[in-house]
Amino acid sequence: MLPRYPEFKSLEIEDLGSIKKYFGPQSVCELCPANLIIWKNFDHPKITLINNNLCILASPPNEPSFFLEPLGNHKIVETVDLCLKDSGKISRVSEGFLSKLPKDKYHLSCLRDQFDYVYLTKILAELKGKKYDGKRNHIKKFKIRHPNYEFRPLKEDQKNEALALFETWFSMRKHSRFFPKLAYSSQKEAVETAFVNFRELGLRGGALFVDNAMKGFVLGSALNNNTASIHFMYGYPSLQGTSQVLLWEACNKTFSDFTYLNLEQDLGIPGLRKAKLSYYPHKLEKKFEINPTPIK
Repeated sequence: MLPRYPEFKSLEIEDLGSIKKYFGPQSVCELCPANLIIWKNFDHPKITLINNNLCILASPPNEPSFFLEPLGNHKIVETVDLCLKDSGKISRVSEGFLSKLPKDKYHLSCLRDQFDYVYLTKILAELKGKKYDGKRNHIKKFKIRHPNYEFRPLKEDQKNEALALFETWFSMRKHSRFFPKLAYSSQKEAVETAFVNFRELGLRGGALFVDNAMKGFVLGSALNNNTASIHFMYGYPSLQGTSQVLLWEACNKTFSDFTYLNLEQDLGIPGLRKAKLSYYPHKLEKKFEINPTPIK
């Protein structure tokens, strides 16, 4: 039984069945059920019911606690006010949720580093047109260098191979100020959690093999009926063209039944932002933070 405010309970995978009814079609990656579990050891989410709305309180180690947008349609303004009274902010809020609130009642901040990158899967599968010349060339050269490469479905028993690849990937970034020790431990634990709960979370993915060794993998799940959210994509750092082949293969095979692909946020990392923009997103899914309006 779900607790009612002011009582909370830690979100566990066993709770997904109980909270499923509160999730309508979501647009931001934070409200993908799989993400809530994959990152639970980092965000430490707790759940409660406020006015019969599901409210999720996140407490990551790198910022003050905040609520995600309440899930439900009951007394939304009252629910928002109580969330703000409790934690001081509601963050990673979608534009759709903001439309439920009265204008000028709250202070809103735009969170550019948290915007999700959303693409048309078919566009990334075909890579037609001059603007994708560079991507096609990378793929072509990869095929020439590795004519016997394989792209296979990712399986839950490949955790150790995936973690070994992650270690290699991170070793090339560990000296960057954008990838501190916290980023290493949190990402590694998230990958482990994903594989442990692979089937329960409805995950699907693909792995790139060269000479029968895993050189990249991509892992995601359904965000809504027509959008897949990509939780992880790691490629062997010294193997040129790996990331382009991974995404292209995944769009043609693993996620071809989804209209859209959400590659999630860039967290303000310049190289990541440049890479995601280079694929010309169909849209940026904006996110906001809600704070109480300051008393004048």
